[in-house]
Amino acid sequence: MKKFVILLFMLLVCSLSVKAMSFSEAKSQTRPMAVLIYANWADDMQTILSKYDSMAAKYADKYNFTKIDIATEEAKEFNKTYHIYPNLPYVLLFKDKGKISRYLKKECVSDDACFKERLDFFAD
Repeated sequence: MKKFVILLFMLLVCSLSVKAMSFSEAKSQTRPMAVLIYANWADDMQTILSKYDSMAAKYADKYNFTKIDIATEEAKEFNKTYHIYPNLPYVLLFKDKGKISRYLKKECVSDDACFKERLDFFAD
């Protein structure tokens, strides 16, 4: 019984965790991708992160999810190819290995129905 409880706990923890993926890793795959561009100081950041992580956990089997903090080296590399807009946070939806398809304002990211509708647009 003790082994069963431990195994169940391990399965639960594994199923709840979403593998962190860099933008480069996510871009190299064929699945559509959602990229949260954010700064820790932005308004409602904890709410947005919570909503984004929730969607990432729900749809990790269909889409790649990654985050880019504008204060990191990855953001500098990202900004060489794509423009980081000043009204943080927001989500960029990519398709076809790095072509931006949609820009989602934070109001859409914080609204599960809006976010899901935009993600479903990319469904195979």
